[in-house]
Amino acid sequence: MSQRARARAEGAVHRAASGDATVLPFMYPDRFRLPFLAGVLIAAAERRRPGLGPWSFQVEEQLRHAFDTELEDVRRSFLESFDDPGWFTRVEEKIEEIALPRYLVEAKRQTDLEQRGYGLWRGGDLLSRVVLALGGLCVGAFLVKAPFIPIPTTWDLLIFAMGLAAPLLPDLQIALHKRRHRRALRAIVEDLQDAEAKLELYQPLSSPESSATALPAGRESVRQKG
Repeated sequence: MSQRARARAEGAVHRAASGDATVLPFMYPDRFRLPFLAGVLIAAAERRRPGLGPWSFQVEEQLRHAFDTELEDVRRSFLESFDDPGWFTRVEEKIEEIALPRYLVEAKRQTDLEQRGYGLWRGGDLLSRVVLALGGLCVGAFLVKAPFIPIPTTWDLLIFAMGLAAPLLPDLQIALHKRRHRRALRAIVEDLQDAEAKLELYQPLSSPESSATALPAGRESVRQKG
């Protein structure tokens, strides 16, 4: 255990022994903490999801397997450095209870959307974009030339701008859907901040009722290996 971690552990036990209700937990590296770990697991599953095809029970099982495989690798790495399996078990429980179910719901929604071509007319093919360009030209001409719309009739450039921009609407629609998906995944990770705070109530150090003489036993339970 590093000098900083040892000093933090001693300070936590000292506050517990003196009756201070604010007890800082042992702080593990960020790569082993709940929000960061959830982000890693979701990223691993997302790398596999687009190639799995339409949503099915088999696809869901493969995504669960991706979570389990990555989590087992992290668990092995954690236990090689720290002797605290109880803490990591609690991390796994939070992943299974919060992150995985919410991810599967969002993954199904996004997969179904992708399989439907994001709901684009004709899938955003060349013909649909030509029609959109013509529609953009017509709308632009109407806006500029209509006498009851307060737009100068000399703004002919607006007509061509709308004609050029209209074919890009399918790309904009796809980009918005993908952005919403990324935000939903980030929301899962961010919401785990609250779960992390509750997880930190677990004290791998001595209990508040323990005296300062119990420090060696408490420190042994979270000692860093090596």
